[in-house]
Amino acid sequence: MPYVDSGGLRLFYTESGDGLPVLWHTGGCGDSTMWEQAGYIAALPGYRHILFDHRGHGRSQSPPDMAGHHMRCYVEDVVAVLDDAGVERAVMVGYSQGAQIGYALAAAHPGRLAGLVALDSVPDAEEDPAGLRADADKVMADGTRAVIEKMAASESQPPPAWLLDHLCATDAATFAGAYETFATAAPFWPDATRMAVPTLFLLGVGDDEQDWWALGQRAANTVPDGLAVALHGMGHLQAFWRTDLSLPPIERFLARFSPSSGA
Repeated sequence: MPYVDSGGLRLFYTESGDGLPVLWHTGGCGDSTMWEQAGYIAALPGYRHILFDHRGHGRSQSPPDMAGHHMRCYVEDVVAVLDDAGVERAVMVGYSQGAQIGYALAAAHPGRLAGLVALDSVPDAEEDPAGLRADADKVMADGTRAVIEKMAASESQPPPAWLLDHLCATDAATFAGAYETFATAAPFWPDATRMAVPTLFLLGVGDDEQDWWALGQRAANTVPDGLAVALHGMGHLQAFWRTDLSLPPIERFLARFSPSSGA
């Protein structure tokens, strides 16, 4: 089970299978095992799956302070994993914060990504660093479980108990670091027309989230090779665990990069 050094931190990842490399990156809470527990990996044979515990999550080390949660650090962590695995280009599947890291990676190192699946996360042009840091402060004040349970209560179905417990096990400082990462990211929209990586924007769209869906469609229409797919009636957590809805579009997107597709 390999570890790789990135910026002085010991980061953990695993590999399984053969074929097109697919790197799986989770969000502000949880680690790479949640992809396996939700059924994504077993449902997608024929790929080389790289499951990454990003900094502060799972078996990877945490940075000593918030400076270690800069977006640049997260991008370089993914590059370090790809280099260590001997992978020149991979499709990246990123959930929540993981999708935001995918956008930043596509901007900084477009040659390292064959494609990007952005699961329920689109950059908001009106988001400001101060507001994001206020969200981080709230996580630190209330704790991870309170924030995640409030999110779960707002959705039309409760998440599986295993997922709720898994997400809530993330310490508050690491979860707050996700908001710091967003706050330090370069703006997405000014350079979106030059984003060279084919991207699937796969979005949970609740009944009152038409503005969110419009933002996703705008993103897909702005990047040169984008597609927006709505998971209707689904909230942020549901977009992950309702694999009956999320897996089919991911499977179709990955198939376009197989040798038989001619892509």
